[in-house]
Amino acid sequence: MHNHFLLLDKYRKHERTIRDLLASITTSLDSMALLKSEQQQIATINDLSRSYPFIELMYSLDQHGIQQFETALSKGVTAAKKRHFSKGTDRSHRPYFLEAQNSSNSTVVTAPYLSSATHTLSLSSVQHLVDEEGNDQGYLVINFNLPKLVAYLLGNVRQNALHPFFQSIYALIGASLIGVAIWLLGASFYSFLNVFDEQRSAPDISFGIVVMLTLSLAIFDLGKTILEEEVLSSKDINHYQSSRRTIMRFMSAIIIAVTIEALLLMFKSVLSANVQNIQFGVWMLLSGVGLLAGLGAYLRLSREDG
Repeated sequence: MHNHFLLLDKYRKHERTIRDLLASITTSLDSMALLKSEQQQIATINDLSRSYPFIELMYSLDQHGIQQFETALSKGVTAAKKRHFSKGTDRSHRPYFLEAQNSSNSTVVTAPYLSSATHTLSLSSVQHLVDEEGNDQGYLVINFNLPKLVAYLLGNVRQNALHPFFQSIYALIGASLIGVAIWLLGASFYSFLNVFDEQRSAPDISFGIVVMLTLSLAIFDLGKTILEEEVLSSKDINHYQSSRRTIMRFMSAIIIAVTIEALLLMFKSVLSANVQNIQFGVWMLLSGVGLLAGLGAYLRLSREDG
């Protein structure tokens, strides 16, 4: 799963570089020979995909926009079974064909678009071929996967390959934390239902229940944050805003838990005979204030305009 907003933002930042790269790949080929040979298209797409894993497929069109051969797919093509267009398909209504019609022996690189087959952002590079006598020979089209292209340019190919493994570990940890939170919640309800069977005083039992409830809340919030940040959402680890948001959420959960536990310790000390223990609650509360001040300073210093 990809965040299309972040992906398009990266594309806009590096648009010139991306367009130049795709155009250079297309113009470096023997386009006239590829236009007329299906086997050469297959061999070329396999060779290119080994060096450029973001290249997905290649096909040729005649002067009327009709596909001449079956689509040549790379080995790493996304959702190959969902790609239904093949030999004889009329592509004359496609925007890239209409744009390439007005160019001769030059390469047209499209803007990013959502692929109807894979629902991922893609780019197409189209070369309109005209012979020396001015006769229209056709069009050579190469399709590129934008997420893979951006990962290639940023050097994140290996990291993206390991991302599913990392996600599974985070999912296991997050689910385990939520399981512990549910267990604490059940234990607190059990203590509440058996409150009159206990030999301890009512304040001790009440504080014990509240402690378990607040712990379950803090642990559940931590597990939920892990699942939301690392498993369910798509974020850009190269963008400081992603790290900033994650740190803010984790620290917020810790500050809330520390503050609640400090207040409970202070109240329990006041109601019990050990009033001197109130100082530990005060120190814990001050530590929560320190964490909050540190988080505020971090958010202030890490602002984009700073």
